[in-house]
Amino acid sequence: MNCTHCGSEDTKKNGHTHYGKQNYYCKRCKRQFVEGGQDWFVSESEKILIKKLLLERISLEGICRVMDVSSAWLANYIVKVYESSPDDLNVVLELPNQTQYLEDRFEEEIQRIKKKKDG
Repeated sequence: MNCTHCGSEDTKKNGHTHYGKQNYYCKRCKRQFVEGGQDWFVSESEKILIKKLLLERISLEGICRVMDVSSAWLANYIVKVYESSPDDLNVVLELPNQTQYLEDRFEEEIQRIKKKKDG
């Protein structure tokens, strides 16, 4: 019996599923599978496409429908992608002082209006 994930012949019987089908264990990739069962894993090319869809700001449920993955799988995948992203993305996590921020924006706007009036 060959592994449905990696194709290895180094497998052994591993009990039965709750439906009574023979379960197998791959010693190489350490996955369990059932002969003639569905492939539940998501390929690397599909994962790349899902990353691109996430960047396009498509709804999560829409991605699940199109890519035929569960919302639980997608949520776990998003967590993995987030954890693998760099810690420093030049994101400021502190809010600016609101009073100072508004004063600066008002001053910029006043200067812009003065230039427009004089020019």
